[in-house]
Amino acid sequence: MTAIESFDSIYLDLSKESGKCRFAETGFGWKPAGGGDTFTLDHSNIGGAQWSRASKGYEVRILQRNSGIIQLDGFHQEDYERLSKVFKNWYSTALESKEHALRGWNWGKAEFSKAELTFNVQNKPAFELPYSEIGNTNLAGRNEVAVEMSLPQDANDTGTAGQGGARGKGKKAGAGRDQLVEMRFYIPGTTTKKEAEGEDAAAASENGGEEQNAATLFYETLIDKAEIGEMAGDTIATFLDVLHLTPRGRFDIDMYEASFRLRGKTYDYKIQYDAIKKARRAIPSS
Repeated sequence: MTAIESFDSIYLDLSKESGKCRFAETGFGWKPAGGGDTFTLDHSNIGGAQWSRASKGYEVRILQRNSGIIQLDGFHQEDYERLSKVFKNWYSTALESKEHALRGWNWGKAEFSKAELTFNVQNKPAFELPYSEIGNTNLAGRNEVAVEMSLPQDANDTGTAGQGGARGKGKKAGAGRDQLVEMRFYIPGTTTKKEAEGEDAAAASENGGEEQNAATLFYETLIDKAEIGEMAGDTIATFLDVLHLTPRGRFDIDMYEASFRLRGKTYDYKIQYDAIKKARRAIPSS
């Protein structure tokens, strides 16, 4: 008989409703308590795991080998030993215990990993921002980068009817009435691409890393990592060099299935069709 470890009242990717989580040698599964689709992950796709405090108790973050991060929230402190054995014996990976920075500082170091942007304070993560949650980014100034969050178009866009976001290509459920929609980073000075990727300044200098504006490099790296533009889907139509009164300037307009994008020399804007209340076409007077 296959050995199974079960845990009740677990929330998958900020789901509105808790469910039952079961671990086995072949992988793990999660099913909403109120019924619905079951999410499963094969053991071969588990690349790592982290244990930390979270909003509903303790959380296990599973790093997938090929597509982002899964969050399981609602564990108790005494569950750590059981889970540690599960990941070590069945998935050949350690359950790493991770402490978050609680100082409340708003300055630190941003690091780009495979699946998320981590903001560290004194070598401890203050928060993590999965690339799958990022809808757009702009250079808001010479030293300022604005990051816009992806908003769900409907319940199905967040996973199985809003129960869990892991089936929505990593998008979270957005369970709360209030939701973070934008974040801004002030990034002064210059840096090199090698420093941004984790090398120290001396090593980057020896390897001939070219210095550039730190905010610009952050912006370009985020666009590449979060695949901004590709996530919107196939372009239905494009209109080039269109003059706009608000925002003022000339923009290229890319039309997608659920949104359109204004691409300018400095700023990009992404607008969901559902967010448009009224559209008017001005007719020139004779």
